[in-house]
Amino acid sequence: MSISRTILITGACHEAGAAVCRALAGAGDAVLLADRDATALEKLAADTGALAVPTDLASPVSVRRLVEQTLGAFGRLDVAVNLGDGIPLAMAYEIPPMRRAGRGRVVNLAATAEARKQSREAALACASTGVSVNAVVPGPHVAAVMVRLCSIT
Repeated sequence: MSISRTILITGACHEAGAAVCRALAGAGDAVLLADRDATALEKLAADTGALAVPTDLASPVSVRRLVEQTLGAFGRLDVAVNLGDGIPLAMAYEIPPMRRAGRGRVVNLAATAEARKQSREAALACASTGVSVNAVVPGPHVAAVMVRLCSIT
């Protein structure tokens, strides 16, 4: 079976991350889950059919390895959903292969003003590259909004 998209969800054990994963899993996409909590990550992966990649999202080496593994296994990274404190580091490694491909979508759960600022700066830097960057603030139906942003072509 060929995959439609390769989707990476960092901070996947976050409540919204798990909801996004459940919504996206099973749609013909390769969904990879990254988080520090290996036990919760494995459970979520088993429940959804996604792939678990335990990752220290505060470590540049770990995040770089995560993106390299994704590219090595699937040849591309189409969508990145980032939750939690590792948004700037995650984007630093996710966006370059998307830019090289001329397409991609980044959706960040930006709970702080700083995360929103970083997302806005990344969006402006990517404006003419075919890569879109969106920030969503926590609130009701946040997972549904994030899933919708992942689906826009």
